[in-house]
Amino acid sequence: MKADAVRRSLAPAAAACAILAAAATPAGAQVDFRTYVALGDSLTAGFSSGSLVVTHQESSYPALLARQVRLASFQQPTVSEPGIPPELALVSLVPAPIIAPKATAAGVPTNLLLPSPYNNLGIPGALSVDLLTRTTDDGGFHDLVLRKQGKTALQQGLALGPSVVTLWIGNNDVLGAAIRGKAVDGVTLTPASVFRAAYTAIVEALLAAQLRTIAANLPDVTSIPFVTTIPPYVVDPASGRPVVVAGQRVPLLGPNGPLAESSLVTLAASALLARGEGIPAALGGRGTPLPDEVILDAGELAMIRERVAANNQAIAEICRGAGIPVLDVNALLKEIATTGRVVGGVRLTGAFLTGGVFSYDGVHPTDLGYALIANEWIKLINAAGGDIPEINLAPFLGLGSRGAAPGPGALPFEFTREAWEALLATFPTVDGR
Repeated sequence: MKADAVRRSLAPAAAACAILAAAATPAGAQVDFRTYVALGDSLTAGFSSGSLVVTHQESSYPALLARQVRLASFQQPTVSEPGIPPELALVSLVPAPIIAPKATAAGVPTNLLLPSPYNNLGIPGALSVDLLTRTTDDGGFHDLVLRKQGKTALQQGLALGPSVVTLWIGNNDVLGAAIRGKAVDGVTLTPASVFRAAYTAIVEALLAAQLRTIAANLPDVTSIPFVTTIPPYVVDPASGRPVVVAGQRVPLLGPNGPLAESSLVTLAASALLARGEGIPAALGGRGTPLPDEVILDAGELAMIRERVAANNQAIAEICRGAGIPVLDVNALLKEIATTGRVVGGVRLTGAFLTGGVFSYDGVHPTDLGYALIANEWIKLINAAGGDIPEINLAPFLGLGSRGAAPGPGALPFEFTREAWEALLATFPTVDGR
């Protein structure tokens, strides 16, 4: 559905903000997890290392919450190994680590015949408006989760008659711009007015059903390892240090010449850099520029950050009017990206491969990262009237830090073209709906 059509179809929902407060749930009411439904996207589904696979679905934050409250049944659209699409892995260590799909054939759904909707209705690639309008996507993740039953994720969730709902949607309304290296309103970014109208309509529907809801806001997608790992200058592969000529770092080459220090280069550039693209010929490279699709310039970064801020403001205002607590995921991941967080004597950071929080795709969390996020949900729920024990992170720490992070700009890996294309296929553009 195009942005203009979405805006017209959801325009009446904008007026609902004025009446949301009347249906708000008292802040101190007990949180009842008898029947729990999670609405969202890949971060709700437990997507990790570029794949939806049961190995990591078991550590999705909703599954972890369900385990902590001892739900007898919490159903997910599980997928067998090696996942859909095949999970990314370190498939080679010599001469340098290569990150690529670990198999050519994908896994298969293992819970398609469940007679009721799934409790975890997180759909990889879903936009906010998709919760309201999308029932199928020609064999994609919506069909895997919704199973062509003619109902949206929101409708299926409501059909379960849940006693509590968690809502974490909107990440893909901005994420595609970072993954594709292009920030274009209405193409890789959902217009802010469309997002606000869609989110209002979602919350209005949940309140009309008198459901206890807890929500989360959006992280700054320009701070994830996919866009922060590779610096915009040439590094010495032996030392990992910047190459300095005449006292200055040597910038990588982009389509418009040397990259500015403010630019970000995505993981998709790693395979190109390994072939010498983007590196001046005087330093042993090909002297050919990196393509624009692997670079985010200062203007694009500003546009993405502005959109994240605008959408988070919309979430805050709509949820405040509805009496819905909001988990500040934005602040959590900002902490991870800057100071890190010490857990059990281990400092978890946003560093790619070594920080412990982000998986091999540089976008989604590891099992440890999901457990960390789940504990933040638990803290918020407990503050809103819950009584849930926090998750013991000790069993997850084996998936955590693998030693000190490499020096600035070091590329001790290659993120293959196949790995990037798998992400692109998973997260289509906004205008592709």
